Amino acid sequence: MDSIELTQAAGAGEAAQSDAAPTETSTRPDFLQLGFWLLLGVAVAASIVAIAWPQAGGLTGPITLIAMGSFGMISLLWILRGAGRRIGLFPERGAAAHAVQPGAPKYGWIEALDEAVIVTERGGAPVAANAAYVGLAGEAVGGVADNGRPLTADRLFGAHPALAAPIFRLSKAAKAGEALREVLPAITLGADGWPAQFETDVAPLPGGRVLWRFRRLAGDQDATGAADLKALYVEDAPMGFFAAKPDGTITYANAWVRELAGLPENHGGVRIDDIMRPEFVKLLRRDKKSGAPGRADIMIRGRDGVEVPVQVVTTWTGKGVEATGRTIVLPNAQIAPSGEDRRLAASASRPPRPDSDPMFDDAPFGAARLEGGAVDTAIILDANSEMLALTGGRSTPGDRFSELFEAPDGPTTLKEKLVDAVDKPVALVLAGDNPRTVNVFVALDGLGRPSVAYVIDITEQKQLENKLAHGEKMQAIGQLAGGVAHDFNNLLTAIMLRTDALLTRHPVGDPSYPELKEIHEQAIRAADFVRSLLAYSRQQTFRQEVLDITKVVADLRRILEQLLDERVKLEVKHGRDLPRVRADERQLQTSILNLATNARDAMLANGKGGELTITTSRATAADAHALGFGYIEGGDYLLIEVADTGHGMSRDVMDKIFEPFFTTKDQGHGTGLGLATVYGIIKQSGGYVCPTSEVGKGSTFRIYLPALTDAEIGDAGEHDAETDHAEEAPADLAGRGRILLVEDEDGVRGITAQLLASRGYEVEQAPDGEEALEIIQGSETGFDLVISDVVMPGMDGPTLIREARPYLKNSRVVFISGYAERDLAKTLDEDQDVSFLPKPFTVVQLAERVKQELAKRKEAA
Repeated sequence: MDSIELTQAAGAGEAAQSDAAPTETSTRPDFLQLGFWLLLGVAVAASIVAIAWPQAGGLTGPITLIAMGSFGMISLLWILRGAGRRIGLFPERGAAAHAVQPGAPKYGWIEALDEAVIVTERGGAPVAANAAYVGLAGEAVGGVADNGRPLTADRLFGAHPALAAPIFRLSKAAKAGEALREVLPAITLGADGWPAQFETDVAPLPGGRVLWRFRRLAGDQDATGAADLKALYVEDAPMGFFAAKPDGTITYANAWVRELAGLPENHGGVRIDDIMRPEFVKLLRRDKKSGAPGRADIMIRGRDGVEVPVQVVTTWTGKGVEATGRTIVLPNAQIAPSGEDRRLAASASRPPRPDSDPMFDDAPFGAARLEGGAVDTAIILDANSEMLALTGGRSTPGDRFSELFEAPDGPTTLKEKLVDAVDKPVALVLAGDNPRTVNVFVALDGLGRPSVAYVIDITEQKQLENKLAHGEKMQAIGQLAGGVAHDFNNLLTAIMLRTDALLTRHPVGDPSYPELKEIHEQAIRAADFVRSLLAYSRQQTFRQEVLDITKVVADLRRILEQLLDERVKLEVKHGRDLPRVRADERQLQTSILNLATNARDAMLANGKGGELTITTSRATAADAHALGFGYIEGGDYLLIEVADTGHGMSRDVMDKIFEPFFTTKDQGHGTGLGLATVYGIIKQSGGYVCPTSEVGKGSTFRIYLPALTDAEIGDAGEHDAETDHAEEAPADLAGRGRILLVEDEDGVRGITAQLLASRGYEVEQAPDGEEALEIIQGSETGFDLVISDVVMPGMDGPTLIREARPYLKNSRVVFISGYAERDLAKTLDEDQDVSFLPKPFTVVQLAERVKQELAKRKEAA
């Protein structure tokens, strides 16, 4: 019966219910009803007479009132659309029986249908449902609504996302008064999760009602056979299909897969890795996050242990533990063997490699052909020349591929890494005397077995990564050292100035003089130590000058001859046409002295001495690259080589020589800051220090400093030539002049002002840059000299001088600081009226610098 026929039948049934009594009355008179109407007419007539002639009523008055009330009640019931019939006031055939069954459904005919049926209003409100529909509701959601009325279709199937679209279309048709048929996707019902599929129709009924019919197609375990149930999951499809959870548990496998893998029909608890190798499981999960279909050639293992090649297409839906992987399994392009052929295929070897394969033999990376069922047990069939070179000849045919690599964490971890190499390059370390870091990538053949392994040397890349990490670590240590040095220098300045003052009051012969002298010497040693930290951290203040390196080394030679032992022969070789460089002469000499003393100690360690050679020459970046220093940027350089014939250094020592506090000397014979200081000074000068060494033959340190062009030298060379001579220290440290002292450290500011005042100077103090600027702007006489700290809270020293320059006129400026600032270094290079006195300093150093700066001011005036 289609929807139109059923609609006509429903309309006819409803009409029959409402019109059955009148049809029967028309064929046979109802005398009881006629009598009722006759008596009613008499009552009405009596009432009219009573009203028209009241005096004639007499005792009939009450009777008249009763008759009139009865007539009013009957009329009211008539208006209420047949309520009188329902309670028997209008007798008709069957009225009594109908009154006895007040709860009978209006659409009783729906119980005669063998499918689930519900009648609803056009807006969706339920009107009536048959027992089959109530049973379906119990299976689907466990009952009826809270008000006892049956659930509508949208509430019944709303929990199933796959049914949302067809149910929406059906509801839309119902509201529009149109007929529509939909086949719903399969769902599971009941506690046992039996699958079921329904064909659903909606059709309009008279009176604005809608008829919903649900006809079960398959999945009823009582009404249909097992074949119908399995058909819902492509049980008899000519290809394989299985579904699995994220943990690998197989929730369903059709007959094709079960037969291939030898699984029983009830295969609960079977996992994917039970029927295939781990590398294949990884391939199936490769596209889990993207949700895109993933294709792969794998092998499924049967109960007999023989693997059969197949092609799979896997799609993952859902997230987390709710995800589901659905895999279609297709026969491989090669015909899947069976019986005896399966065993022959399992033991067959690949054909030998064809002769003259340039893509294999001449590849610039290692390649090896493999044979075996798994990567960790694969045997090497052949290896190209690059592979033999990488492994030192150990990748010979017949050797196990996994034995080429180190397994520091055990064979299990190595196996897991080799399995990972099927899908992506994995970093491993080749075993042997010269271990190298390599990327390994394994490709599978058509049977899903390891076919070729590619091995790419990434040793240099790893070394660069390690150097980068090492550089970042050293930078962090340098920042820490610079911060510590700044605060420590302030403390040392106060200590040294106080001890100087005490030594003045307690001269030689005083009982306290030896102790004060010892304190002063230890403070000087601490200052040298802090200066080394600043040099390493590259926070030392430089006074950059254009230098003639021949003159610098020549002046340094006299100091080296006194410093070196008589068993060490010194040879200095000056190059020709050397470029000029910009550097701090004192700091550059300190670097060369540190390298020379280290070389001396290395040569005297064997008790025989040796030869120290210092060579200067012109070099280019290409020359440095040829020596293995590829990190040097392009350009021209001045090269200073310091070579010795000592015992040399091993590779492990070479990797650590520039780390602070690392030393190979005996305890008490070195701080470990010498080479770290050299490194910091040269890097701060924009250059490179490159060591080479060979155990038993000696070491060579090459310093590359960027060469200056004629345009870069410019007027700076002329100015440096004028100031090349050393300033002579004044004999008289007393003087006169107005000095503004700006220092945020109270201890340093107080003792410095006191010592300057004791030598005849007029000193005014300021604790920060803001107050100092106000003093300068408000001073009528001005200042001859401004001594300012560099780093202060709020306005720092360089900013103070820039703001106060219009008011200072020809005043000299001396910066004092515990470490360098970029702004300060720029100011020192650009402003020749500014000088720098590093902390900590002594009273004599301070007095000499003040005397010199005031003398320069007087000359300029």
